Amino acid sequence: MPKPDSRDFEERYTACFVDFGLKIATGLLLGSMLGGFFLHGYRKWPMYIGGGLGFGMAYSNCENSLNNFLLSMDPKACVIK
Repeated sequence: MPKPDSRDFEERYTACFVDFGLKIATGLLLGSMLGGFFLHGYRKWPMYIGGGLGFGMAYSNCENSLNNFLLSMDPKACVIK
């Protein structure tokens, strides 16, 4: 049984920004290294593809994390008076 995550919204939101930075930087780095190695020259499109893949993965992780938190909240607590 998975352990429930007890982080609040601000901690999850901050973790999303850290995840974006790490995944985009890693994608750019790997894309430029693989593009330079396999294409024997400096091409920019592998960096763009790597950065785009990193951005997509980070966005998906962030969306899942925030949706799980927001859907687990008590809907009666969010009533506007």
